[in-house]
Amino acid sequence: MAAIAEIVTRRDPRRRVLDAAIACFGRNGFHGTSMHEICAEAQMSPGALYRYFPSKEAIIIAIVEEERSARTSMLDTLNTAPSFIEALQRMGTALFSGELSMVCVDLGPEIFAEAARNPKLGQMFAEVEAEMNVAFRIAFEAAQARGEIDPTIDVEAAMLLINAIGDGLMLRHRLEPELPLAAMMPAVCALLGRMLAPKTDARDA
Repeated sequence: MAAIAEIVTRRDPRRRVLDAAIACFGRNGFHGTSMHEICAEAQMSPGALYRYFPSKEAIIIAIVEEERSARTSMLDTLNTAPSFIEALQRMGTALFSGELSMVCVDLGPEIFAEAARNPKLGQMFAEVEAEMNVAFRIAFEAAQARGEIDPTIDVEAAMLLINAIGDGLMLRHRLEPELPLAAMMPAVCALLGRMLAPKTDARDA
């Protein structure tokens, strides 16, 4: 499979550039990476690279667009998992195990920082986040209706908390790549489940 992926990459120059840029950004950050370094990583001349991407910003935007497609595939989990918490666990496990390849796992902090500085990228990133939040909100409210989640919990506050935990886990992965986050997902999501569970009458405790 690895050999097939390598052949595909060689045949697709655009893919070569994106993979090279992701590798460079992961090592040196967006602003610490030059187009010359991306060319060297892709084993491509500047003239060839600029035919596909006129600037480093164009490469970054293409990466976020790919991220958008990958996130869309995650939304199926919200609809197919037996519960909202199980959906979160499956998504977290897929992300941190590498089963689902998403750039945000390795470049999340870099993407967030660049989106805050770059208005064009920031708008695109906000659109991607909004799409995910709509899907999560629908799934959250459906779980409340099923009795899985406390119906008195404010949806917006819960969404903020869940997103913050996800962002924090990606940052932790960046700082400690050896941390077995995939294996820790059941425990992490169990804690989330306890936080969101409907209140139990003290007389039944």
